[in-house]
Amino acid sequence: MDFSKLLEIAFNFREARVLLTGVELDIFTLLSEREMDLRGVCNELSLNERATQYLLDAMTAMKLLEKKEGKYKTSVEVAPFLSKQGSECMLPMLEHYANLWHRWSQLTDIVRGKSITIKPVDQMSGDQLKAFILGMHVLAVRASKPLLKKLGPIPYKKMLDVGGASGTYSEAFIEMNPDLRATIFDLPPVIEIARKRLKDSPYKDKIDFYMGDFYKDELPKGYDFLWLSAIIHQNSREQNVDLYKKCYSALEGGGVLWIRDYVMSEDRTYPKPGALFAINMLVGTQCGGTYTFEEIREDLNQAGFSNIHFKIRGEQMDTVIEAIKE
Repeated sequence: MDFSKLLEIAFNFREARVLLTGVELDIFTLLSEREMDLRGVCNELSLNERATQYLLDAMTAMKLLEKKEGKYKTSVEVAPFLSKQGSECMLPMLEHYANLWHRWSQLTDIVRGKSITIKPVDQMSGDQLKAFILGMHVLAVRASKPLLKKLGPIPYKKMLDVGGASGTYSEAFIEMNPDLRATIFDLPPVIEIARKRLKDSPYKDKIDFYMGDFYKDELPKGYDFLWLSAIIHQNSREQNVDLYKKCYSALEGGGVLWIRDYVMSEDRTYPKPGALFAINMLVGTQCGGTYTFEEIREDLNQAGFSNIHFKIRGEQMDTVIEAIKE
């Protein structure tokens, strides 16, 4: 790694901040609907003219906007992603990233041992929670089908989607196996988001809802398959053992638990996305992190599971571990 590469890493925040500010101001939706000059944008959004000119011109240099004869318009290449009316709108995920920006800015203080206030999911504002849950949907809707194809047949009848958020994976599993019935278990405000998102789903009649908090409540029982997706990284190992015990109790004999998450090498330096995601948990949770296979296996064994093994391995959050209730 040379001098230039180090500068590149240190200065990468610039374009991210420009994009996220555009998202927070919803500039891309405004300029996807019509061309506007600088003064029109400032009047519409109540912005400072000098600052807005620099911002819009930087966005144009980044190919996020187009500028012609003093008027700006969202680039046709990014409009499907950055407009609220876009066919592949990813704004909820980027709004969540904008929230993360403020958390990551505290990293130095956290490493120095300064105590900071971290709000758990159930204490987020309504807007923050919606951005987080629908942001997860934006990612999951792209990742779920390719992942399930790698996992192969889904020979189960009754699935519990633990912390299932807006139900993206429940839908994908049912699409793979129309005989499957799914129950989404999550916090009451999250379930309400899921109900609204799924009201027009072709699989809505195969999806049930169960409100609860897996830190405090037992899981419903009688399932042959549990899906625990992107959950264990937000917990300490002790919290995960407690959750695994609840999963064990929820399963029938012979039932299967699949865990999707980052799984780290023994020295915790690979995969790189998992090492960086551990920092995300450091700044965003009280005691979360990313774990090695041996740690996960030990904790599952403590909860009663056996025959614990990799179902598939990946470098993103696309590793799946299988555990059996004998």
